[in-house]
Amino acid sequence: MQVSDALLAELDSLHPRQLAAVLHDGNVVLRAGPGSGKTRTLVARIAYVLQTQISSFRGVACITYTNPAAEEIRRRVHRSGVRAEGRITCSTVHAFCLNEILRAFGHLTGQPAPEAGQVLSKAAIEALLQRCFDQVGIGEVLAQHRVPQSTKIRRALACNEDLDSFDPREVQAALLYEEQLLLRGVIDFEAMVILAVHLVREHAHVRDLLRARFPHLVVDEYQDLGGVLHELVLALRDLAGITVFAVGDTDQSVYGFTGADAKYLTELADRPDFRDLELEVNYRSGQDIITVAEAALGLPRGRLAREGAPPGDVKIEQVEGGLQDHARVTCDLVEQAQSKGISPERIAILYPARGRLLDDVRRELTRRELDFRHEGDDKLPAGSLSRFVQRCAARAVTNYQIHAASNADRADMLRRAQAPSLASLARTLTTLRTEARLAPPPSRLFLPRALQQCLDPEELYPADAPALAWLEQLRAGLALDEVAEGHPDQDNTSSLDGLAGLCRSKGFVLQDLARGEEVVGKVLLATYHAAKGREFDTVVLPGLLQGLIPHDVPAGGNRWRKPTEAELEEQRRTFYVALTRAESTVNMIVGPGYETKNGYWMSFGPSEFVIEMVRRLPEEET
Repeated sequence: MQVSDALLAELDSLHPRQLAAVLHDGNVVLRAGPGSGKTRTLVARIAYVLQTQISSFRGVACITYTNPAAEEIRRRVHRSGVRAEGRITCSTVHAFCLNEILRAFGHLTGQPAPEAGQVLSKAAIEALLQRCFDQVGIGEVLAQHRVPQSTKIRRALACNEDLDSFDPREVQAALLYEEQLLLRGVIDFEAMVILAVHLVREHAHVRDLLRARFPHLVVDEYQDLGGVLHELVLALRDLAGITVFAVGDTDQSVYGFTGADAKYLTELADRPDFRDLELEVNYRSGQDIITVAEAALGLPRGRLAREGAPPGDVKIEQVEGGLQDHARVTCDLVEQAQSKGISPERIAILYPARGRLLDDVRRELTRRELDFRHEGDDKLPAGSLSRFVQRCAARAVTNYQIHAASNADRADMLRRAQAPSLASLARTLTTLRTEARLAPPPSRLFLPRALQQCLDPEELYPADAPALAWLEQLRAGLALDEVAEGHPDQDNTSSLDGLAGLCRSKGFVLQDLARGEEVVGKVLLATYHAAKGREFDTVVLPGLLQGLIPHDVPAGGNRWRKPTEAELEEQRRTFYVALTRAESTVNMIVGPGYETKNGYWMSFGPSEFVIEMVRRLPEEET
């Protein structure tokens, strides 16, 4: 067995628990809390397997929760020094099921892969579900607010789980929705996974071919991926004999409203053919932040900060008024952090849900001319092709900012820049072209060169110049309309025209197309959920008020109800996730109450999560 010097150096630098997970010859469940180096461990495992455990003709499949996470893992593996080109498939569960199972083996099983435009868009899913609601007699329920619940029901149906907790009418609507997919010859992302599970279970030759190509499977964020993926993993493990490396954290399970459940991770860990390992060191946060976060969670995990780490700074700010005061203090804290030399992109303002709090914070940030990007801004079209264009715009904007900076600032800008690399963009474009069934490019360098000509020209496109001309050049230079025309995802077939329409009607500049991507010099404004997996120097948490966090949940129609115990605990975990994004400073803002959008004053006081957190802390911490 020959191990490269780069991989040896990485293995030598790992914590003993991390190293044990990487080197274990068999199945592993790795319980990895916030900041525990789970991505580093996961990447080291992939590199170790590729270099020492399998032949150069075989590879590793890695399933992640988001596209950015997949790209980050892929980038790190390629930088590890192992020969990974063509041997690692790293994607979301939907992309894995579409490209590596349905498309790869559908012709062998009589199950054709989705053709152009057959994967329903978000709007089409909502329209079809609304039609099903109308047919079962609950037309007053708005489908746009119940898609997650419908997904949860469909997952329970696919896994033969108990349905007693669901509204029987919504169960009937979910069954009707499944029938309509078949009748119309269309599919959605959830159905992709269900079909993939069926193919793996029912066809031995599919399992054999998958194991021949991917003898090892790595799954990230296992607690958030739900019962259908769990069934797929069990089929690949038990029926195909694929070795599984599952990474997750039950304390960060925050997508129960879609059917995700930490019990699947626990079930895997309890199996005798899996080794259960836990990472105990938090390399991100100071010890004071860790202690406060565990007090908020209500579960003393005993995790420790890295040796020599500063303790961190935790503050609770009390305001006298409502949400406008929360917004004012939030911006004060952002300005204080920047005055201490904290880069704007290292500061995050996190909020629990949309509403007046978000409106007031955005208004105050704009009034003070503090540059920010709102990750929840959904004005841009959905779909992977739209996201690709946004990433291209982010690279173009960052290049312009760096070259426009003074000589004194340029080195710092280069250090802080997070723009996507040409290699990363080329891999994404290759995937899009493959999914659209386009012919491969004439050479391996064709797409990187085309991207370089579009995004890194000698005369850079200004960040504040009209976006339409830039978009048209990108569409032509990368033949993106061919991708849109042949892609199975309906969101992708219309997204380019949607982006162009926004550029015309809204007068977008290039920087507007990059709003969903990291750009140097902008504070992040995002929900607790959207911040998951991220880290910042300073985190500001406004609106920690009873009624906002925890909050009531939809009960169908225009009705709301108190959360169940399970739902309350999930909201508590989202608060824990928000706290643990911080490396150095957490600022929590509380007050006597808030005013609703209708003008009603709700004097419920600080969030019960904050009150319980303070009560649980040792006296010296408070």
